[in-house]
Amino acid sequence: MYEVMWNTQMFNDKNLWPEDGSQPFVWSTGDKTGYTNHGDYVFGWKGDSLQRAMDARCNGAVCGQLQTQSAESAMKCIKSRTVEEDIDGWLTEIPGMEMAE
Repeated sequence: MYEVMWNTQMFNDKNLWPEDGSQPFVWSTGDKTGYTNHGDYVFGWKGDSLQRAMDARCNGAVCGQLQTQSAESAMKCIKSRTVEEDIDGWLTEIPGMEMAE
């Protein structure tokens, strides 16, 4: 399973949305629906944990063989920026789109 969670609570105020009321979130692919979410597989199982999970027939968070973490705990995991760019506020276009034309 690959799960992506975005904290969008700061945008709950409809006054922050476009004047026409349209949904304001856009993926970097230009997709306004969210169906083009993309992730690359990275093997991240420690030791024999994958085999133990398979042997125990683990199903999601229900597994006595693995430790899990809450969404709240996962959201505390952050990575420092590697590229300086304006990420606060509204953008008039998707970054890098001028290069795609």
